[in-house]
Amino acid sequence: MIAASIAPALAVELEVFHADSLAGPMRELQSAYEAKHPGITLKLTAGVSKQLAERVLKGEACDVFAPSSPAVIDDELLGKPVGAAWYIVFSANEMVVITAKGNPLNVRDLADIAKPGMRVSRVTGEKDLATGRTVEFLKREAAREGRPEFAQQIADKAPIDPSKPVAVPDVVSAVRQGGADAGIVYYSAAVAARGEVGIVRFPESVNLSEAIRNAAAVPGTARHPQEATAFVAYLISPEAQEILRTAGQPPVSPALRRGAIPSELR
Repeated sequence: MIAASIAPALAVELEVFHADSLAGPMRELQSAYEAKHPGITLKLTAGVSKQLAERVLKGEACDVFAPSSPAVIDDELLGKPVGAAWYIVFSANEMVVITAKGNPLNVRDLADIAKPGMRVSRVTGEKDLATGRTVEFLKREAAREGRPEFAQQIADKAPIDPSKPVAVPDVVSAVRQGGADAGIVYYSAAVAARGEVGIVRFPESVNLSEAIRNAAAVPGTARHPQEATAFVAYLISPEAQEILRTAGQPPVSPALRRGAIPSELR
């Protein structure tokens, strides 16, 4: 059951912390939601899921927390005083390779990226879930292509520098601006580039689509828990699900639920 529209007597600004990979979809959802809910404004803050969770635990105001893995809520927030008592899992994602617009180098698989001279960008932040997911994707696809050595060869093209962590937006920018020939990011981030990058997708057996899930919760630091819960309910509405699908994040339907779920989300 989806919560009814809320028309607050006073203007309400909801602080929404969300994973980088949700940036594109959240902007689309923001436009649609604000248009139907006069007086409610969504203030979007994108970042690394684990780092955003740390900010919540430190007491920073956050009405809706949407990480790129429910495990972040399970491990960092669930059951804690300023954490969360429940969450829903509302959409999925996958890992893709992005190239310059039009894919001028005709990248089709890892064999093309592993070629000498190919410049590669990837996520390398220690706390960024996309770092490990990128490595796992490379291992899976390299094995599928029958060349397991490709995984390390490609990773070595973009070595990890702890002093200069690379995030999803950095990878997209590097490819878009010509600083890299190929990058590895979430499908939704590639779609959000609005045609400015080429997108190479891979089979479900290797793209991690079965493991990448986006969740949403209302933390204990929420200033507007009722309105925040209404927005989370919106995320599993037919309208929001279509927006997510178009933005490269197919909805998880029916949504998965854990914890003391509010009645309007049951």
